[in-house]
Amino acid sequence: MFAALAIALVAVAVAIGAWFRPIPAATPTPAATTFTDQQIADAKSRVCEAFTMVHKAVVINTGRDGGGDPTATLAVAANARLSLAAGGQSLLSVLGREAATPAVLADAVRTLANDFQELAIGYMADAKNTDPAQEALLREGDTATLTIEQLCK
Repeated sequence: MFAALAIALVAVAVAIGAWFRPIPAATPTPAATTFTDQQIADAKSRVCEAFTMVHKAVVINTGRDGGGDPTATLAVAANARLSLAAGGQSLLSVLGREAATPAVLADAVRTLANDFQELAIGYMADAKNTDPAQEALLREGDTATLTIEQLCK
């Protein structure tokens, strides 16, 4: 019983000491990284190349038709969903490696990549293009695509 009382008193003393201990100073945030014009141009070029490849894959695979064969229709749909999901992930991966990408381009690519992934999940859940959420994603993706195409000229 005496040992329990001693432990309790020590615990109270430690708690009181911690209460009055000064708060450590916040760590300063590091300065923003600056990039050379060449680094920015190289990053932009790599992101634009990735966009071109992903865009091509998405256009090809979402434009196919399985005809009247249910198996072919399902295979075409699966490839379309895969191109959206993988394309979105690929764009995000390139952006992660290319820190010098101009912000306006990075924002548009990030928006498109996220839209692709959300569209893919929607389609896997049997959403249709006419569903309001899918329609909104398609419009947002079209806007992002036009922005990226302009910035990558």
